[in-house]
Amino acid sequence: MYEIFKSLLLICSISGIISYIGYYYYNIEYTGTFILICIIQLALSWYIKTYIQFKREKITVEMQTAMLDQIENESTQAPCAYCGEVNMIPISPVDDNDFECINCEKKNSVYVNITVAQQTVPVSSEPYEVTNYNSNLAHAKASILND
Repeated sequence: MYEIFKSLLLICSISGIISYIGYYYYNIEYTGTFILICIIQLALSWYIKTYIQFKREKITVEMQTAMLDQIENESTQAPCAYCGEVNMIPISPVDDNDFECINCEKKNSVYVNITVAQQTVPVSSEPYEVTNYNSNLAHAKASILND
């Protein structure tokens, strides 16, 4: 209640000051100017609040999308050790990777195993050649026809 009274007092004060200046210096009607300034303030306030709310919602959606992308990149599907139901779980290299099954609600532990291997390059690798003509095909065709 106090906030509403404070807002109305602020709107009326600003409208009163602008209307008085308009009446005193420019001889503009006080009441019409007062009402017009009140309407302009309310419309401007509504527009600014709507714009701020829209920007907040947009930022929230962007943050949620980024969080979902991060979760997607750092998660995996793991079957429950008890019932076999597949669960989407986050994988953390720092914490314990325990999860509760969505089906049977039993606690599972996940153990991450890292394997290291040497990179190898073939010693004698020849590039593949693709041709439209198969010499073996002509030889096979000739041997079939001669038989």
